[in-house]
Amino acid sequence: MPLTLDDVRELDRQDPLATFRNRFALPEGTIYLDGNSLGAQPRAAVAAVDGLMSQWRDSLIQGWNQGWFDAPERLGDRLAPLLGAEPGEVLVTDTITHNIFKLLGYITEGQKGTEGQKGTEGQGRGRPVILSEGGNFPTDGYIAQGFCRFGGFEHRVVPEGEALDAYLDERVAAVVLSHVHYRTGRLRDMAAITRQVHASGAEVVWDLAHSAGALLVDLAACDVRYAVGCTYKYLNGGPGAPAFLYVRRDCQAQAWQPLSGWLGHAAPFAFEADYAPAPGISRFRTGTHSPLAFAALEASLSLWQEVDLAQLRRKGQRLIELFRESLSGCLEEHGISDITPDEAQRGSQVGLVEREHGYAIVQALIERGVIGDYREPGLMRFGFAPLYLSHEDVWQAAQHLREVLGAGEHLAPRFQQRGAVT
Repeated sequence: MPLTLDDVRELDRQDPLATFRNRFALPEGTIYLDGNSLGAQPRAAVAAVDGLMSQWRDSLIQGWNQGWFDAPERLGDRLAPLLGAEPGEVLVTDTITHNIFKLLGYITEGQKGTEGQKGTEGQGRGRPVILSEGGNFPTDGYIAQGFCRFGGFEHRVVPEGEALDAYLDERVAAVVLSHVHYRTGRLRDMAAITRQVHASGAEVVWDLAHSAGALLVDLAACDVRYAVGCTYKYLNGGPGAPAFLYVRRDCQAQAWQPLSGWLGHAAPFAFEADYAPAPGISRFRTGTHSPLAFAALEASLSLWQEVDLAQLRRKGQRLIELFRESLSGCLEEHGISDITPDEAQRGSQVGLVEREHGYAIVQALIERGVIGDYREPGLMRFGFAPLYLSHEDVWQAAQHLREVLGAGEHLAPRFQQRGAVT
């Protein structure tokens, strides 16, 4: 039987993560189901940014020696336990797009001198092919295309849903894959796929954009060598917050990375004429970062040190099931497909498809204070961030969706107007 309002309020009373909700600033009357695109604001972030502004005012350029300069490494060490990584293996820097480019260049540069891989193809590289996945978030494929175009590599795409092994051969240098697919929410078997790619002689770069902060990630246990991710989704780092890059410690001295900016130099303030990579993870730095952005993120990562990730995962999955159970019978009645995978194979989102009216349905929900997002073609995405979502929020969101569909509210002309960002 569907749960009642009293039932879900009892679930909230028993929720071990319930107290985290008060540590986020959410607008009154808003049910926020878009943390998979932009996380909510931690209350501590405001004070952190204000403090940085005061430090800038009072310390001026001296602030670089008062915590600004080493922030990429310091925040990387704070983030590492959430990823199953060790201190010195994660760097908070740049964007996912930049970091994929860095890692593709680093991997292929390192392979040039690898025994058995010296060849004449692809500017002397024995493995001239980069694989990316069809249907993945576009930037991963776009940057792989760009890297191949300017680096003399061949870009190949594994069609969505097809087995990877049919595309792995001795010509493949690297594969770029998402741990959780941004559209379907499907969770890949990281350990098994990593073994498969490594056995072929290639490397895999994992994109953790939709898994970091949403579920248990254990890079070390899965034998992952390279990964990227962002901090503005489930990790609540703020709009445009810096991304991160992971390189396993034993793989950190194999080559140059191609974006050889001055802060990745071994001695940036020596101002030497020629580039020499910094030791360790710091060689993946590029140019000057924004301490303002790092201040907001550091406030969020401080909060995350207190989170039990197993509890987080359990609650996230319970919220998803509550949402789907509360919509029982409604979706089929209105021709909406639920493409959400089963629990063991999903991240922390629900995907509903209605090709004709999906955008308008999301807009009608937003007017009611229920914020999800829309992705072409026809995908309504709802993200479940357990730290600030209650069971009652999710139950109420489902009731709103039922009412929108039942009354045909989404058919109103105002919901057909599209903004630049959907």
